[in-house]
Amino acid sequence: MTTRRPGRLGVVPAGLSAAAAVLATTTSLFGLLSAWPYAAETANWRLQAYGQDLGNFLAIVVLVAGLLTARRGSVRGGQVWAGALVYLAYAFVIYAMTVHFTALFLAYVAVLGLSVYSLVFALPGRPELRLPRRLRRLGAGVLGATAVAFALLWLSAILGALAAGRPPADLAEAGLPANPVHVIDLALVLPGMLIVAVRSRRGGLAAALLAPLLVFAALMAASIVVTLLLGGAPAAVVAVLAAVALVSAVLAGLLLRAGSAEHRAELGEGLALQVGELALLRAGDPAGERDVEDAQRDLSGEDGPALVRAAVGERSDRGGLQ
Repeated sequence: MTTRRPGRLGVVPAGLSAAAAVLATTTSLFGLLSAWPYAAETANWRLQAYGQDLGNFLAIVVLVAGLLTARRGSVRGGQVWAGALVYLAYAFVIYAMTVHFTALFLAYVAVLGLSVYSLVFALPGRPELRLPRRLRRLGAGVLGATAVAFALLWLSAILGALAAGRPPADLAEAGLPANPVHVIDLALVLPGMLIVAVRSRRGGLAAALLAPLLVFAALMAASIVVTLLLGGAPAAVVAVLAAVALVSAVLAGLLLRAGSAEHRAELGEGLALQVGELALLRAGDPAGERDVEDAQRDLSGEDGPALVRAAVGERSDRGGLQ
C-alpha cells in the first residue's frame, strides 16, 4: 500500500503547472524574439509587453524550483510554487485580454486556466503553516502597506484624470480603452492582499497565504522594475520598486523558513508517537528490538503512516496489545 507523503504536491496540479510553465516560456520567447506577436501594439504597450515577457522568465524559474521541491514534500516549495502561479495567472489575464489577436491567443488563455486550476487542485490537503506571531505581523504589515501604496498610486492617476475631464495619458500611449492593471488590482488583487494582511494577524488560512502573496508581490515588482528600466524611467522610481521586490522576497523567505521549521517539528513529534506505538505493538515479538529499528527506518519514508495503520489493524485482529 502506498500513501502520499503529507504536504506533497499531487500529480495533477504538478502536471498542470508544468504545462503552464512550458507554454509561458514559449509565448515569452516568441514575444521577445519575433516581431509578429506585438506588431499591432503601440510602442508603449509593446515595451510593457517586453518587460512582462522578461519578468515571466524569473517567475518560471521560481515556479519550477517550487514545483520540484513541493513534489518531494516540501511545504516551503509548495508556498513558493503557489506564489509563482498567482503571478502567471495575473500576467496572462492581461495578455489574453489586451494583446491583439494572434496565433498565441489560445496559449495565453491556456496558461491562465492551467495556473488557476493548478491552485484549485492543490488546495485540498495542503498543510497549514504555523508562523511566529511577530514575524506573521511583520509580513502582514508589509503586504498591507504594499497594497495601500499601489491603491493610492492608481487612484491618484484615475481621480486626477476624472477631475481633468479626460482619460489618463497612459491610455492613449498604450492604445487601450482602460488600464487592465488598474481594473485587476483595484477590483481583486489589492483588496485580497489587504484582507489577507488583516486576517493573518489572527493566524489560520490567511496566515498561510502570506508567503505566497509576498512571493507574488516580489515577482510583480521585479517585472515592473524591468519594464521601467527598458523605458528609461527615473532612477528614484526604479529604486522604490526594486526595494518593494527585495523586501517582499526577504520577508517571504523568512516566513517560509519559520513555517517549514514549525512543520518539520510537528511531523517529527507525530513520527515519534507512531514509532512508539508500533514498538508497543511489537513488544511481544522475539525480535522486538530489531523490529523497532526496522520500523524507525520504514516510518521515515512516505509509507510510514500506512505501515503504522497496518500494524495497528494487525494487532487489533490478534486481540489487542500484549
